[in-house]
Amino acid sequence: MMPIEMISQLKVMESYALAAPVVFIMAHILRPLLFVPVLLLCITGGIIFGLLAGTVYSILGLMISSSIFYLIVQMLPALEKRFKRLEEKLLGKQFSLNTCQLALLRMLPFIHFHLLSFCIYKKSVSFHSYLRTTLLTIIPVAIFYTTLGRTFHEISIYYAIPLVLLILLLAYFVRKKNASIKWRTFFSQKPA
Repeated sequence: MMPIEMISQLKVMESYALAAPVVFIMAHILRPLLFVPVLLLCITGGIIFGLLAGTVYSILGLMISSSIFYLIVQMLPALEKRFKRLEEKLLGKQFSLNTCQLALLRMLPFIHFHLLSFCIYKKSVSFHSYLRTTLLTIIPVAIFYTTLGRTFHEISIYYAIPLVLLILLLAYFVRKKNASIKWRTFFSQKPA
């Protein structure tokens, strides 16, 4: 009886093996609606699928998501205007990014993924050139964060906990510090 149960469990696992990549790619497509960061999905891909498969699935999901973004911006001029205002607010009116700069900015987790997609959209002359530039900027992100996920999967808990604490500590020290000045002190007539 034992070998038959094992065979049936293997068949169930095989059926999930085919569905898991599809679900993962769908998660990348739905990511903007769910407000899930790109890096979180790529790291998850490295943990679940390993380096090669996780990278390939992340690239596929991000390319499909970016293609959908392109088509939506084409169909909705109001959305294009909104992204243009956001881009001007964050980057300035005269600022244009090249492909290497876009690839590096995509590596940063706090830069909105589709704002950079909009920068690519603006500089592209066709859908084909948009896809080419998008692919060139997505590959480094997918490789880096999938490798990071694979590393987390292989790291010992004794190293992982201090590493996470160190990252949290660094995030605390790098945070934006606001200085508050009291109203009376600011408008006091005493010379400093």
